[in-house]
Amino acid sequence: MKENVFIVHRSEIIRKGLTLILQEYFKMEITQLTSAKDLNSFSGISNSTMILMLEAQSDRNQEAIDLLKKNNDVSLVGIYGENEEERLAEMFDYQLTLYASPIQIQTLIQVIRQSGSKNKSTMIESGELTIREKDVIKLIALGLANKEIADKLFISIHTVISHRKNITEKLGIKSISGLTVYAIMNNLLDLQDINPEELI
Repeated sequence: MKENVFIVHRSEIIRKGLTLILQEYFKMEITQLTSAKDLNSFSGISNSTMILMLEAQSDRNQEAIDLLKKNNDVSLVGIYGENEEERLAEMFDYQLTLYASPIQIQTLIQVIRQSGSKNKSTMIESGELTIREKDVIKLIALGLANKEIADKLFISIHTVISHRKNITEKLGIKSISGLTVYAIMNNLLDLQDINPEELI
């Protein structure tokens, strides 16, 4: 499956900077756009994995995004300035701040590649949990706090809390030790990764 990355931002410095950083680590086709309106020209693309990196505060052109999502695996990444994350978090699958280091950007792309798009993550494998919910359970079992989970998965704390609520409703498990047992039993976690003292 072909992989396309679209960087949509009014700032040429941000578009070119992100492109250079991504090209240093990955072989991927990168298209730079100044406006989400320009996404209309690419609505004919199909059977592709897409990462759309969009300026968080600008118009997203939802109509074009929906068309792309129909025939492709699409992950939406919001590019944020200061203090914008919480307010706009629900609009994107992932978050990237303007102050992210090249390593953080590389990690974000790897997380997206491993997790697949939000569409893919709604496919249920077992226990009626999405792939992203399984990622959250694993990190909960490893003893990470909501903020740490949010940072690791490039999502907002609000989204982590939302995932935790969904997990509790689906599994009926509220305790960390219970979720840890679930993670082990369902091969989400290796026993060697766990500190037994944290389960007490």
